[in-house]
Amino acid sequence: MKRLLLVLLTLLSFFSFASKVELYVQPDDGVQHLLSLIDGAHRSIRLKVYLWTPSRQDVIDAIGRAVQRGVSVRVLLEREPAGGRPSMDVISALRDEGVDLRFSKPFRFVFVHEKSMVVDDHFVWFGSGNLTGSTFKANREYMIVSDRPDWVAEVARVFDADWRGKRIDLSGAHLVWSPDRTVRGVREGNSRHVVLSLIDNARSTLFLEQAGMVDEEVIAALSNAVKRGVYVRLVGSPADPKENTYFVPGAERLRKAGVHLRYLPSPYVHAKVIVADGNTALVGSINMSQSSLDANRELGAVITAAAEPKAFFRLLRTMERDWKNARPDNPFLLPPLQGVIPWSEAPKYFGRIVTVEGRVVAVESRTGVAFLKFSKDPDAFRLVFFPRVYGQFEQPFPEAYLGKTVRASGRVKIYAGAYEMIINSPSQLEVAP
Repeated sequence: MKRLLLVLLTLLSFFSFASKVELYVQPDDGVQHLLSLIDGAHRSIRLKVYLWTPSRQDVIDAIGRAVQRGVSVRVLLEREPAGGRPSMDVISALRDEGVDLRFSKPFRFVFVHEKSMVVDDHFVWFGSGNLTGSTFKANREYMIVSDRPDWVAEVARVFDADWRGKRIDLSGAHLVWSPDRTVRGVREGNSRHVVLSLIDNARSTLFLEQAGMVDEEVIAALSNAVKRGVYVRLVGSPADPKENTYFVPGAERLRKAGVHLRYLPSPYVHAKVIVADGNTALVGSINMSQSSLDANRELGAVITAAAEPKAFFRLLRTMERDWKNARPDNPFLLPPLQGVIPWSEAPKYFGRIVTVEGRVVAVESRTGVAFLKFSKDPDAFRLVFFPRVYGQFEQPFPEAYLGKTVRASGRVKIYAGAYEMIINSPSQLEVAP
């Protein structure tokens, strides 16, 4: 009896102090878990992110509170994210808060696409989500929080190397890193090897939720998996194949190869996940593209049903729900939606031509673009105008539309995390009676 009690106490002690791996699902869980991690920092924060928009002022405020408490905060931002440069508003706000801020070294990577944070050398946060409004409101994202010492130490070690712009040997990595390349004898990552191993070793099922599908080696591996009898499912968000070749063309090639394909209009799939045989998953920032696997700085982790059951099965339940809610057709190829909908419902019809109605509460004119906004939330659905059409609308433009209720017709798209409709002609816009 005493021996049994000792065993039970030992097991209880193990589970009490065992490292944890928690999965946060967006947009379900929101931003509070991230703010709580920052607010709980006592000594140091290392934060690396690809995209940070002004809509995440709450994260800036939390960082500022940490600095005021005496926490050492270092932030490493991608120098030139696709589609533009880092937000000057964010940069100024971080510097005003006293943050030690640096940008990725030119030519070190194509992009620093990793999204991670190490707190007090005790917790690590990482996954697919940028610091944008849409990450926590409109996108399907998966983020991991863990106190596993090996993960925490490794992410901190890579951060310190990237902070200095130095190469780091990751040949013995516990996590999954890009770029998967060897330079001057230094093994910088393992992502391609891990991705292809998961696919090639799958025996019964593969389930992918992906933002991109353009890597030829990955497409070939998935096609070969189908040939050997593996049941392969793929979920992504729809896009106009003429304008966006990042997911749809590759996905449709896989459909022809026997992969079961569905499109999820909402939430927008920004996730990057592979689940093999219902028991092993790769979760992180790694897209199925040559750049992401071979040239970017990326980070992911392999979790299993046996070792991380709570996180793994929440991931699988969410993916199954997305599969159920997705559809086999691409809405970009569907006919226009009939009737008029409130502007707030536009994201539900991503990819389709719709007519929206709403009151313009804010206007904005930047170099090269103007916006009519139905909300002061920077990431809310908006109407977009380019300078070549300004003269065709009520003057002074865009100020003439402030406070008016308008109807706009066009295709719902997404840019830099925000849903929008591009207005190219006065026939697309009218002031409602």
